[in-house]
Amino acid sequence: MVTLISAKIPSQVIVLSADATTAVIAANQAFYTALSLADFALMQRLWLDSDDAICLHPGWPALHGARAILDSWREIFANQGPLHVWPSEVELRLYGQTAELNCLENIDMSKVRGAGIIQTRATNIFRQAAEDWKLLEHHALPLPAGGLRPLAPFTTN
Repeated sequence: MVTLISAKIPSQVIVLSADATTAVIAANQAFYTALSLADFALMQRLWLDSDDAICLHPGWPALHGARAILDSWREIFANQGPLHVWPSEVELRLYGQTAELNCLENIDMSKVRGAGIIQTRATNIFRQAAEDWKLLEHHALPLPAGGLRPLAPFTTN
């Protein structure tokens, strides 16, 4: 389920465009597909090539710039391999050419003994670049102990 929230800016209200909403949700889903499949080529296409890009992996210091971020994904994919990850409780806000998407990340760690499903709270910031919505920021933070939320129906990506 996606919750759409209109953004109020002084003296104007951004009307949520169905096309922009669909495109941002598709870009977000592509991010989780790349993450699930350890698909570096797809992950590389999703990020805005900018020194302003920021990524905060759980337990890591903040990474600045597309080069550092993509190097981190290359390292993660080389060491982790495919891992099923899917978003739930998605909330989307559009601010002109910028979109903020907040969600729970559900990570199936069942192949790791005793781990099961873990969740993080994620914020993904997208910026419109020509016809595409590109990731500008990804912040993922673990939920507090005991903070596991009921899971949305299992999805494939």
